[in-house]
Amino acid sequence: MNGIAIFSGYYYPHVGGIETYTDRLAHQLVKMGYHPILISANYANKPKREEKNGITILRLPIYSLFKNRYPIPRKNREYKKLMAELDTMDICRVIVNTRFHLTSHIGANYAKKRGIPAYLIEHGSKYVTLDHPLIDFFANRYEDFLTWKIKKKVKGFYGVSQACSDWLIQFGIQAKGTWYNSINTDQMLPQKKYHDGTRYFFAGRLIRQKGVDNILEAFMKLRKTEDNIYLTIAGDGPKLNEYQKKYQDTHITFLGRISSDEVLEELAQSDVFLYPPLWPEGLPSSILEAGMMECMTIGTDQGGIKEIIKNRENGLIVEPTSEDLYQAMKEMKRDQSLREVFAQRLKQTVYEKFSWEHTAKQIIKDMEVK
Repeated sequence: MNGIAIFSGYYYPHVGGIETYTDRLAHQLVKMGYHPILISANYANKPKREEKNGITILRLPIYSLFKNRYPIPRKNREYKKLMAELDTMDICRVIVNTRFHLTSHIGANYAKKRGIPAYLIEHGSKYVTLDHPLIDFFANRYEDFLTWKIKKKVKGFYGVSQACSDWLIQFGIQAKGTWYNSINTDQMLPQKKYHDGTRYFFAGRLIRQKGVDNILEAFMKLRKTEDNIYLTIAGDGPKLNEYQKKYQDTHITFLGRISSDEVLEELAQSDVFLYPPLWPEGLPSSILEAGMMECMTIGTDQGGIKEIIKNRENGLIVEPTSEDLYQAMKEMKRDQSLREVFAQRLKQTVYEKFSWEHTAKQIIKDMEVK
């Protein structure tokens, strides 16, 4: 048996770190001769079943309530039919992503029923926040409850960064290791393009926790003293319209949601990638992509970011304030040679330590797949 079932709350076309991790792991497993079966929520009315490049995709029906933030499976006839189809497949291992998505619990229960070892990948390094203390309190207790429920059904827990693995201790869980988020080192990349001026770039969900307010404030302050600078922001989210109305500047471009390939194109023509979240994350794919594209990066000390960026060695780590970000952006504008050194070193770090070829082999080894 060479089938590996991977359960994820969402999959493409929904865009996010877990979706990217799942997709790239699946493609690497195909290269290694395995058959990945991805099971996720059908939030965008896509085909219930697809075959793509050696990957089987099953999309479970969900309720429309909260479908863009927290998929709730709808266990109707269609759901039962898809799960029955899964029962017919030769599956030797099950992987579930995160403790709190209900698809993870479906995956863990499925593995237990069939006597298949299940492994959980942790993608966070702190409780999720909705920026409302009372709602956050109850959401966190709900996460505690779901974690308690899934603990006994999973053979091993792994983080996508050491920070994620350490976070599991909060729940009385000792991670068995780290399955790092990674990049495909053999993929075709757009050619680096150079322009006049300094170009800053951000890609991610447009919410407060990503530090986008600090980026915009720092850039507008820099505009007062520096000529020929440009900021491009890619991504969608609840604050997009607010930002577009507030920052109507000819040197700021809002692209909205773009594809992964388009993100690489933007990185190819950018000088500095900005990723200054206010809230801990796993190990951001976008920073790995920035390194792959030899784009100098400024980040904050949140989650696994410092496992990639070593301050003043291959990038800059700043405090999560607009003033600190402004100072770093100004330094990188004025010192091109240092900026290029950081970019080259970050690329070297990413290629040496964060390849999917290495990570997928480690996953197969840790799951004891023969």
